[in-house]
Amino acid sequence: MTVAEQVAGRRVAWQPLPLLVQLGLTYRCPLRCTHCYASGRTRRAEMTSTQVESLAHRLHDAGTVSVVYSHGENLLRQDFHRIAGVFQELRLHQTLMSNGLPIHTAAHAEALVAAGVRRCLVSVDSPDPQVHDAVRGRTGAHGRALRAVDLLVAAGMPVVGFSTAIGPHNHRDVACLVDLAVAHGCTAVSLMPHRDTAPGDRRNTGGPWDVDRRGTCAALYEVIVSKRGVIDVYTHDPFMLGLLDDRLDGDGRRDFIDANLCNVGTSMVSVDPVGDVRACNFLPDVHGNVLAEPFAAIWDRIAQDSSRLRSRIASACSTCGLAMNCGGGCPAHRPDHTVPGCPYRPWTPQPAHDATMGAP
Repeated sequence: MTVAEQVAGRRVAWQPLPLLVQLGLTYRCPLRCTHCYASGRTRRAEMTSTQVESLAHRLHDAGTVSVVYSHGENLLRQDFHRIAGVFQELRLHQTLMSNGLPIHTAAHAEALVAAGVRRCLVSVDSPDPQVHDAVRGRTGAHGRALRAVDLLVAAGMPVVGFSTAIGPHNHRDVACLVDLAVAHGCTAVSLMPHRDTAPGDRRNTGGPWDVDRRGTCAALYEVIVSKRGVIDVYTHDPFMLGLLDDRLDGDGRRDFIDANLCNVGTSMVSVDPVGDVRACNFLPDVHGNVLAEPFAAIWDRIAQDSSRLRSRIASACSTCGLAMNCGGGCPAHRPDHTVPGCPYRPWTPQPAHDATMGAP
């Protein structure tokens, strides 16, 4: 069976259900990250505890099994643990994305475990503190992030890991970053390529990241393969599917495909702190608001719209030899698909072992 056939099989096996919800309780954050997709979003009044608790029950009824707290630094909400307790009672799996700053005592980490959070990914962008602090806009952020990781591991959080935004500043240092995660007792590293979330947005591109996107992705794949059995390293980019080879098999192969498929409109949706619903955190279009209409009705529209979105992308990429694998790539990465040097253009894969990145 070809890679394209396996990818297609994973797609058709899904029925549209909002299994995973990217949930934001706040856009507030003490950092000023250069790549933040939420920096220009509205900061209207956040949903109240009562409104979020009501939403939790509606998500559960619609088939949601997992929530990922994202958008801003959700621990700035004084009622976070109360809200997490509601999702815990509903037996939903909870993942917290955090910059780590609010987790600075053992009690903070232990409270998250008690509230039912089962996975916490802390933002760490480089093994170099100066690089990380420059990207995050705050001196000392790197040390505080690693301190939070250590506290979470000690508190018995089931999964602790790094969440890393990949871009021009760090794409050559991923292997060293993964080694740092292992040294701190992490069991996962999530690598998210920067996305220019509006046509013409070039903040996160340039240099070797654009010139050698192929080599960068091949090097990321090498890290994933080499660290298998040591730590889970995963990317979120359909372009990576063009690199899949026989070194990943069984569960590893399945997990790699699932992590890199775009699941917009099939199994994922985003609800922001004011109740606006988007197909993905990185897509600008708002499909409705959970305070104004039933969540299920909004989800049905997104599921219907997603097929049209994929058709449009497939048409734009119809000459690409990788289209059967990546499905046209990430809809949020340069949404107009007209920027010269699109990373989803046809290319001939080179032997993966020729790629190097962050080698000691």
